[in-house]
Amino acid sequence: MNQILVHMKIIISLLLCMIIKTASAQSGKIIDLVKEETHHLPSGTELSIGVLENGNWTKLGYRLEDGTFIEIKNDDKLFEIGSITKTFTAALIMKLVGESEMKLSDPIQKYLPVQMAEDRFQNSTITVQHLITHTSGLSSGPSSFILPYLRALIFTPKNPNRNFKAKQYYRYLKKFQLNYVPGQQWDYSNAGYGLLGEFASDLYGLSWEESVQEYIFTPLGMRDSYFLIDKHNKDSFVVGITSKGKKSKPWEMKFANPAGAIKSTLNDMIKYTSAQLAYSPDSIDFFEATQNPLNFEIMMPSDKLWEGNAMGLGWWHNLEDNQNTFIWHGGSTGGYTSFVGFSTSNEQAVVILSNISSSHPSARAKNRIPIPILLGQKLLTEL
Repeated sequence: MNQILVHMKIIISLLLCMIIKTASAQSGKIIDLVKEETHHLPSGTELSIGVLENGNWTKLGYRLEDGTFIEIKNDDKLFEIGSITKTFTAALIMKLVGESEMKLSDPIQKYLPVQMAEDRFQNSTITVQHLITHTSGLSSGPSSFILPYLRALIFTPKNPNRNFKAKQYYRYLKKFQLNYVPGQQWDYSNAGYGLLGEFASDLYGLSWEESVQEYIFTPLGMRDSYFLIDKHNKDSFVVGITSKGKKSKPWEMKFANPAGAIKSTLNDMIKYTSAQLAYSPDSIDFFEATQNPLNFEIMMPSDKLWEGNAMGLGWWHNLEDNQNTFIWHGGSTGGYTSFVGFSTSNEQAVVILSNISSSHPSARAKNRIPIPILLGQKLLTEL
């Protein structure tokens, strides 16, 4: 019996060694790929990276100094996640849809506090689904005929949405005359998600920020995610780098908050991303609805960033490689670029937070895709 126990211990030890070596080799491959893709980023760039493989998250933190990678612990540091915020807004809408408080086919006129000058064309109207899928055709500005937006373009060009308010967009809609069939063309729209945030706020009886806090942050235990940088969290906020290599200021907005206002940490975004893969409490089951690809019917423009991608109900679906399809969203603000991607079939996921503007000359690959986003895609498809 003792000999059997000894043999079992030896076998278990060998298996554990094999697992550790495999994990170590995988971590080494992740590190090599990260360094290969990001070594051209400028000094001061920070990367906070999480990779999910075989049920375990690998977390890496780096700061680049003159081409040298310095390992740091930054998984609890705050970065702007930019347009990944839109997936939170889409989730709030899909929760309302699941509770029969709203329909995707509802005309947006039903939820507007003003009457559009003409809301129908050839028996078609702009619907909630058109807003979620960026196919409404509404102006994302609108710039030239709304004074606060024009003022922001002049005085705060790095954040033209800073002082843009809902009431100003409603003035545009009051004069809007629909003269096309909505849903025919994909055109990225921050204002569309601003409207969705207003609709969600009205139906929940809470501000958009309070709604995200109550229905997403709190259930997931995302205790270090915010909408503003203030005296309570500024020490955890990683300073961003602008397109010109200067220090960026935090993006603060009003109407456009639902399109890009969230600041978060790698640890919190790992919780959020894990929930997309159904590692979540029952109260977040509406996340699955945001992953609906709508039969991949809404193909995004065929430029370098969007080529081979289809629009879903909040998330983007990368279809370039039939063997390695994945769901993702990118984010970009004046001094930050972010990526969240995951494969529900392979149970893989990647989160990348960085403090470099996607418009910085060193932050674009040859194909013009922002390097942190390209890295995220490669980590999902090459590991």
